Amino acid sequence: MTNGFFADKNRPLVLGHRGVPLVHQENTLAGFRKAIELGVDGIELDVFKTRDDRVVVFHDEQTERLTGVQGSITEMTWDEVSQLRIQRRIDRGDGTVVEYPSEERIPLLEEVLDECGDRLLINIEMKAYSPNWSRRHTGTEVARVIKASGRQDNVISTSFDFFMLRKLEKALPGTHSGFAYDGGMLEGMGDWLDTLLNSLPEPDTELSQRAGNQNALNLLNLLLEGNAIGRFVHSSVVDAEHILIDSDTVRKFHQRNMLIGAYTLFPLDTRYVDNPDVDHEEEAYRLADLGVDWIETDDPERLLTVLT
Repeated sequence: MTNGFFADKNRPLVLGHRGVPLVHQENTLAGFRKAIELGVDGIELDVFKTRDDRVVVFHDEQTERLTGVQGSITEMTWDEVSQLRIQRRIDRGDGTVVEYPSEERIPLLEEVLDECGDRLLINIEMKAYSPNWSRRHTGTEVARVIKASGRQDNVISTSFDFFMLRKLEKALPGTHSGFAYDGGMLEGMGDWLDTLLNSLPEPDTELSQRAGNQNALNLLNLLLEGNAIGRFVHSSVVDAEHILIDSDTVRKFHQRNMLIGAYTLFPLDTRYVDNPDVDHEEEAYRLADLGVDWIETDDPERLLTVLT
């Protein structure tokens, strides 16, 4: 059976970023059920491995913003996590507080796959802020859950941590996975790199047509299209912030028989948006014309309307 992400399509798949966060708290079964109700193609969700090797669906490593309880989810047991509740009133991360109908519990990945895995395509992002060798077995445990669920044809896995991806592929050969690229991922390299990139003349590229020095984005686009990390982790997909994708990026990945997805349109949290002046409807049309395979969005209902 063909993985659903690889099935023929006449438009990009629409994935609800962490579910449908306009209506229900991020990464909750309530949000995923809403995605099914809306007829969304799929969802993107985030996972961590607990101290006792259970895979939980949750976005922040620190639990306080979402639950009001201080703690690190990777240092807690599943029993401890299961007693937490995601609050009704939540700071989106930028100081904007939103209120939802009720508290929600934190689900296990296996619960989500059992309930939603035959009705939604699912991008499982193994959460990481940078590669960390000590957390590589998150990939092992995610592979175990996917295999046990029997939903391998409805899921892909992505991460900013290639160690996790290597372990995932080793534990479950043939699964579809890939590295993720973010427009700000060079920022942790130090001021010297920013100074160097800003001092160099800009090449004549599509990305350089934007205001300001775009050498950092040009470099990231070069790394993305070169697919060196993808070859290292045996990727069959890649996930990239939409601003990194130009007119030949999709073609290069399709020539490798790889899929490419873009994130995140109509974002609720705009703190890390590199180009806040982008018209997201126009961006959706641009990405669709380029042939991206899926688009992640905080407003899947709106994106479905735009694309159909």
